[in-house]
Amino acid sequence: MAPVLPGPARRRDIMSSSLRCMAALEKLARSPYGYTLSEIAAALEVNLTTTHRVLSTLLESGFIAQDRRDRKYRIAAKLLWVGTAYLRRSSVYLASFAVIEDLASRSQMMAHVAAWEDNELFYLHAAGPPDSLNLFSQIGERIAMHGTGLGKAVLAWRPEEEFHRLFAAPLERYTEHTITEPGRMKLELQRIRKHGYAIDQEESGLGMRCVAAPVRDHSGSVVAAISISAPAIELKDRNIPKYVRHVLEASLRISVQLGYRPSSGSLAAGRYRK
Repeated sequence: MAPVLPGPARRRDIMSSSLRCMAALEKLARSPYGYTLSEIAAALEVNLTTTHRVLSTLLESGFIAQDRRDRKYRIAAKLLWVGTAYLRRSSVYLASFAVIEDLASRSQMMAHVAAWEDNELFYLHAAGPPDSLNLFSQIGERIAMHGTGLGKAVLAWRPEEEFHRLFAAPLERYTEHTITEPGRMKLELQRIRKHGYAIDQEESGLGMRCVAAPVRDHSGSVVAAISISAPAIELKDRNIPKYVRHVLEASLRISVQLGYRPSSGSLAAGRYRK
């Protein structure tokens, strides 16, 4: 006997409820990571009764929990298992994990890898010495394409229409050094394509610099980027050539593991140019 499918109105109700559950999870995933019923209702733009129903569904599923002391809702451990399924199947993560750990050890700086998917760049892994814990990035955190070395290292090889889409609206200026003008960014991306790496010149945060390079897959497409980050007083101009070599070598190692077959000319690490 064929199953009886819900009618159009019922399907809309089911879809609406499911989307509200997803929206509630996204809200709870944001700092400070704990919200009251009324705060979540405001975020969902629905009444308290509907919000309570959504949260009850998530509580029953085990994806969220409610603190008995302050009655706030928070993400539960089960969602970590679901979320890390992405890492377990990510070829970029699997290919880069050991390389990033080695890069952090050799450079004695924080090392990061970020993947490109669905028009977004986000952190997959970070490693570094104990005294650099303050530089750890949130895994899964979205990255500003225009204000970071990682973002620029990917944007330099993305299609031109994505560049225009990024600059279709005013961009946030994180520091006085952040590039928000299309003309300046085009010149910056030309330099990155020419030399093979990007530098964050205190563009995402004052006092911080980074060196980043793209990661390519078997087709040669840029699918990720890696970087090392450090305070500007440590990552000085005279030291950058050494770190450029480290980053380019690491990005090539990851790319080769992803099936990329470089030309002989790209096997040599690039030279630093301001």
